[in-house]
Amino acid sequence: MNKILKTSFWSTVIIYFGVVIGFLNSIILFPKYLSTEQIGLIRQLISASYILIPVSTLGVSASYVKFYPLFKDNEIKKNQFFSFQLIVVLISYSIVCLILNFFFYEIKDLFTDKSDLFFQYFNLLYFILFFMVISTLFESYLRARYDTILSNYINGVSNRILTALSILFLANSLIDFNTLINLQVIIYLIGILILIIYSNRLDKISIKIRFYSIKKSINKILKFNSFSSIGAFSNILVMNVDVLMVTSILGLAETGIYTTAFYIGMIIEIPRRAISQISIPFISENINNNRYDKIEKNYKDVSLHQMIIGALFLLLIIVNLDDIYSLIPNSENFISGKNVVLIIGISKLIQMAFSYNSELISLSKYYKFTVITVFILAFFTISLNIILIPKLGMIGAAYSSLISILIFNIVKFMFIKKKMNLSPFSTKSVLILILSLGLFYLSNFIPDIENNFINIIIKSLIITLLYISLILIFNVSEYINIEFSKILKKIKSD
Repeated sequence: MNKILKTSFWSTVIIYFGVVIGFLNSIILFPKYLSTEQIGLIRQLISASYILIPVSTLGVSASYVKFYPLFKDNEIKKNQFFSFQLIVVLISYSIVCLILNFFFYEIKDLFTDKSDLFFQYFNLLYFILFFMVISTLFESYLRARYDTILSNYINGVSNRILTALSILFLANSLIDFNTLINLQVIIYLIGILILIIYSNRLDKISIKIRFYSIKKSINKILKFNSFSSIGAFSNILVMNVDVLMVTSILGLAETGIYTTAFYIGMIIEIPRRAISQISIPFISENINNNRYDKIEKNYKDVSLHQMIIGALFLLLIIVNLDDIYSLIPNSENFISGKNVVLIIGISKLIQMAFSYNSELISLSKYYKFTVITVFILAFFTISLNIILIPKLGMIGAAYSSLISILIFNIVKFMFIKKKMNLSPFSTKSVLILILSLGLFYLSNFIPDIENNFINIIIKSLIITLLYISLILIFNVSEYINIEFSKILKKIKSD
């Protein structure tokens, strides 16, 4: 666990730096200079692309990490493996584009007239998706080598900085909205070029057309790719289908409000991304070596530490939610999404608590089970959205996401418990919930200050100090207590 936490430290720092920039974009710049419909368009283009990534890459993300250890010590096999995955990705992407193009009008008919703007820019989806697909391949290339920092920087920092700059250009009338949307393609192109150059310098890439050295493994790779694609699609579906269906049923303006609220709630799960990324090669390596004892300890540790961080962030968001919305320019246009933040925040904490159960199943010999979970997830997610969005509006989409995530993770938890006899939970998991609820109750007694920004700072400092103190006093995490003791000793020695 120490190795994973240390390795993921800089990724977490970079991701949170990106969160700050993303916060400024989503909470300040977007609401100030864009209409809710324009925000909805940008979010929908990105969300639709994310949904299509698993099928457009045929599950290359998990597949690359799983099979790379088999080829990493042989230069020829390693290059042939990369080349094969590149061809798979290009073919898969081409098929998806053909399907989208062929059924364009049928897809359009599924959306309300309030979403016409999305289809005016639908062609941009092909370009954004292409760059995301190639980026996924090279991110997997780097992740297999335990290198996730640059990809996190590009996705979390540089893309958002460039987006912020484009918004500022719009604000100063240097570009119009049409140019702003088209610049999204350029932003993703810049990111993929950086990834390709870096990947080649790290470990020189050589494209091979013939695959004689890995011929015996090709069927196994393709089989795993197919099932991995379904598993990845299920995870992406639960994260993005609500945005798609809000656009389809309510229109782009409601999507702009919903995604603004969704982003605030999503901040909670940022540490999960960093830890999950670096855990994937760890899981693959130990499954191959049949070291389930190591996986079990890590499985619990990841869940525990994700709950500690996630619960703190959920507390900070809930306590400061009114003040956060007061800082949003034109907040009256977005205030209807405030309850969405709470619901999405709880759903993200649930996902963090269940650790990396999706990755564990996908990388194990039980990866075919992902097909079953996909059908369960698709049924509940789509059915709940269809039922709840017309009745409750965007709040219905948030509830659909929460219920789907809970059911989805319970099913996977029960399967892992039965087949591998592994559980991410312990008595300390319950302790975190008790401490968090107690602290939430006490937060009601913190007096408010008229200045919203100062109020956020003061409340956040009080909650954070109390929370960390409780975590240390009750020895919730041995790792945190040990690191804290080291810091105290260093301070005393200085």
